[in-house]
This record gives sequence, structure tokens and C-alpha cells, in this order.
Amino acid sequence: MFSALFLAVPLTLFGLLVLIGAALKETPLFWLNAGGYPEELRALLLVAFYPAYLVYFFWLTFVTFTSWRLMRDFKHAGTLLLLASGVNWLLLSASTTIVIWNNVENLLQGLPFHSHPS
Repeated sequence: MFSALFLAVPLTLFGLLVLIGAALKETPLFWLNAGGYPEELRALLLVAFYPAYLVYFFWLTFVTFTSWRLMRDFKHAGTLLLLASGVNWLLLSASTTIVIWNNVENLLQGLPFHSHPS
């Protein structure tokens, strides 16, 4: 049971960070000096968002398959991990939706694909 929590809690916290990063990344005010966000945070998000997104995706895939295997041996731990995986797939879907929505919006407005105001 504790091993399931050991996998589920950090995964969910990392997923929340990715979701917050996606929301900030696609907010025009974040990229302007008028937004009050530190320049270091903007630089970090510009460099680290997509690698963190990919790490989250592969980590979540690993945990999901692990939960299916645990369902056979340890029913409660597998069920807990499967529920946590479902929540995390929703977080990943929300992050993906935010990023895709903004890029489609940019294309419809005639802007470049990953454009941000400067």
C-alpha cells in the first residue's frame, strides 16, 4: 500500500506542476514584463516545459502499466495506483488541451505556431 502511495503522490504533484506550467506558458501576460513574473521563471519554463511534459508522460505510462500488474498480486495497491493513474491522465489531458488550444488559436490568428508576445 505504501509503495503505491510512494509512486502516486510524487506523480500527481509533478502532474500539477506540468499543468501549472502549461497554463503559465500559454498565458500572454506571463511573457510580458508587465505580468510581474520573474525572468528566471520564464527562461526555466521556456527550456524545461516540454522535457518535463515528456518525463511526465513516460512516468505516467510506467505507473499505469505497473498498476495493472499490481492488480493481480496486491489488489488494494493496484486499485489505488489505477485511480491515481486516472487522475493523472486527466491532468495530462488538461495540460495537452491547454497547449494545443493556444497553438490552434495562434494559427487561426495568423501568428506562428508557438508564438508568445514579447
